Amino acid sequence: MTLINTNKVNLNNFKKESYNEKFIIFLFSFLPISLILGNSAINSNILIIDLFFLLTCYRQKQWSWIRNKYFYFFISIWVYLVINSIISENVTESLFDPIRKEIVYPKNDSIMRSVGFIRFIIYLFAVQYFFFSSKKIFNRIFLCWSIIIFVVLIDVVFEHIFGFNLLGWESPSSLRIASFFEDELVVGGFILGFSFLISGFLFKLTKNDTVKKILPSIFFCLSIICIYLSGERSNFIKAIIIVSIILLLINDAYFYIKKKYIFLFIIIGLILVTLISEDTYNIQIKSYKKIIRSAQHTHILDDFLSAPTYYEKFGHLRHFAHYEVAWQIIKEYPIFGIGNSKFRFICHDKKYYNSKIYFTNERCKIS
Repeated sequence: MTLINTNKVNLNNFKKESYNEKFIIFLFSFLPISLILGNSAINSNILIIDLFFLLTCYRQKQWSWIRNKYFYFFISIWVYLVINSIISENVTESLFDPIRKEIVYPKNDSIMRSVGFIRFIIYLFAVQYFFFSSKKIFNRIFLCWSIIIFVVLIDVVFEHIFGFNLLGWESPSSLRIASFFEDELVVGGFILGFSFLISGFLFKLTKNDTVKKILPSIFFCLSIICIYLSGERSNFIKAIIIVSIILLLINDAYFYIKKKYIFLFIIIGLILVTLISEDTYNIQIKSYKKIIRSAQHTHILDDFLSAPTYYEKFGHLRHFAHYEVAWQIIKEYPIFGIGNSKFRFICHDKKYYNSKIYFTNERCKIS
């Protein structure tokens, strides 16, 4: 998908006059760190890149991306979101009246969020413009990402062994690893989001050097093990699926050793980590027992299919309460809904209480 024709970019002017190359490398290289620091850092990073991109386009007179069909598509979605929020603001204001005493309602919050989404549209075009205009920029950014993610991988292993990370922070959960995220248990998803992109970059970079091929192979295997150590089962399952696809599609020439040995190394590593670490072993046993209990709770397939209502089929599931309230809201407001990020407030309305659902009192809880 080509968003901008980078062949029309004057790279000489682009480097000398339009922007500082090192500044762009810094901004994009800082992305993983901004994700660790939190929303304020992420939004600031994106906003600065957007502004710099628009300034560069002004100096380069490169506005062809505005006439791009994908730009029209994304802008149409953005306009719909803004209109949706304006209309639904009046709907939710009246809907919120019965529960106003229970919780503070942030007026116009939905509109501000929807208007702010345009920064992601501009960011999408900025990424292609800066990343693919210069191979040098692309390589340096990915090298910086490689170093940052490798430090995170080391930190995950360190915290798993010692119970605290390199900065001395302890995870809020004894069963999960937080790493540099301090009180957020999302390091597995963070590694998943970057590790395979970086692995692909490193594999391509070292393809013709037999000795250097060992580095991406180690990085690749260590990433899988660290996602497993994070205790995030869903991200680990995603990682295994991605690894399977990669090992099926990528040629042996990219690896230091044959793919079958890479896969075997990962399996052995996971088994050893589980058996050596008592905590990891207990976590996996607990997860296994939970799956068994869930299977016993739902009985056999015939009992499930014979249940007369979907309340009896799914009512015992914790997150079903969220889905059921969401479905009721969709039926009430099928066109414009209730606005961006309003579910967490509207779900408190007593009319969404349903005694047929076991976790109905937890319908507004995030987890």
